[in-house]
Amino acid sequence: MTGNSKNILCILSDAHHHDKIVKHAIQVAKYHDAQLTVMLKLDALPPNANMVMQSFAYLETHNSMENAAKIWLDKQIAQWSKQYPVKGKVTVGQSSIEIIQYIMANKIDLVIKLSDADDKDRLCGADDMQLLRKCPCPVWVVPRNDKAQYDTIVAALDLNYHYPAHEVSVRRALNMDILRYAAHVALMESAQLRIVHVFDAVPDNILRGGFISVDENALENDLNNIYQEREAELERLITAVKAELKEQFKKGTMKKLRRQTHLVHGYPRREIATTATAVGAKAVVMGTVARLGVPGFIMGGTAEETLQKLTCSVIGIKPEGFVSPVSPVEANAD
Repeated sequence: MTGNSKNILCILSDAHHHDKIVKHAIQVAKYHDAQLTVMLKLDALPPNANMVMQSFAYLETHNSMENAAKIWLDKQIAQWSKQYPVKGKVTVGQSSIEIIQYIMANKIDLVIKLSDADDKDRLCGADDMQLLRKCPCPVWVVPRNDKAQYDTIVAALDLNYHYPAHEVSVRRALNMDILRYAAHVALMESAQLRIVHVFDAVPDNILRGGFISVDENALENDLNNIYQEREAELERLITAVKAELKEQFKKGTMKKLRRQTHLVHGYPRREIATTATAVGAKAVVMGTVARLGVPGFIMGGTAEETLQKLTCSVIGIKPEGFVSPVSPVEANAD
């Protein structure tokens, strides 16, 4: 993943709260010189919407709603296209699985979506989580109360490579993708880039429960070694990404990132979100796949809990070679 997107899909779930999200999608599309499609995704009428409705009347109501939605979206497209070329798509009653099939069939490489969550203290609704788990391309979920000013971008990295050998190279590549993508977003938004990694030697809940006895001096020594290991790996990643970006941008561009790193000792499921919030993150770029290369593992506990604790925008990244569990349907292509 290069950080460059060429085919962007912006998903709206209703005709409200759309101005900021579409404006944002247009800004991203301009930055990447990408094709932009705005999809209005509406829920279907429930079968018991009117208990006295005959089947033909129900279908007519469904069709009328879809036609009205298309008329509305066409008018909006005409306005948005004055700023940037935009295509439109209306779907009624399609599941998140069908939306992922549309994304796959149309080779979408970035999804920008307004959050489904009604709770202001929670970022992701059910459909958002499905996309973050299973959509093969990056998914950018934007909260409904988004301030539209991204002055701080956080790259959340997992630099723990104490895994089976076949996973390590995939994890390294995913960290590169996360850091690269976060740098592009920060440059696009003229924002500061903060890089966060949370490490632990022994999980806090095990220590607090007294399940094992720990030599404090040995633990401190282990933590020092882990810190140095992660610091060296982070520096290697930063050097590699800087070299890439220097080839793409003019001299002095990297200074605009005002990069800061945060190596935090703590429980990752708690501290990633806590640290991101503490540094004022307006968007967090993170991986949303666990146990890379292991069939059946879509999203692990750390990613799930982090997403549930964040209220800012999130950009979920999949590793290179990720295969969605959703079966593609070629007929779904436009």
